Amino acid sequence: MKPLEVFCRNRVMYVQMTVHDKSMGMKDYHLYNKNGLAFYVFRKSQGVWELAFGELADDIKEACIDALILRFDTDVPELFYHHGVRQVVEVRAKKYSLWHIYLNNAYVGSIQHDKYTKNFDYHIEDNSLLTDDQVQKYIGMIQHGELKWRKDDNR
Repeated sequence: MKPLEVFCRNRVMYVQMTVHDKSMGMKDYHLYNKNGLAFYVFRKSQGVWELAFGELADDIKEACIDALILRFDTDVPELFYHHGVRQVVEVRAKKYSLWHIYLNNAYVGSIQHDKYTKNFDYHIEDNSLLTDDQVQKYIGMIQHGELKWRKDDNR
């Protein structure tokens, strides 16, 4: 499996990893240190990532979780930090060329595609941390197939 790219302490670390399926949709992600002996188990359970086994400094642990989110959560185009809190942006495809935008699982807006004019329109809540530029970036990702369309849509 391709190594995980972890950005931490002003450098990039390439971490060897394996994925182990557990019951009921749970997966364990085993990350190995550079000698390949010690390993750390990260787990995603009910949408929450955690370090389930091993001891890591907080900044390295959070950087590993960031890298796992960006690599394995397919509806997540980006994450950012606001006042030290991780903000995970999720763009979920719905029926009829509609996408809902969530920030840490809270609805903050939507993107709509008009199949006749082929134009995109969007709405973001007034109190959202997202900017117009960010939503335009997500629209571009939809257009380039980086974010999915619903399979039952006729586009």
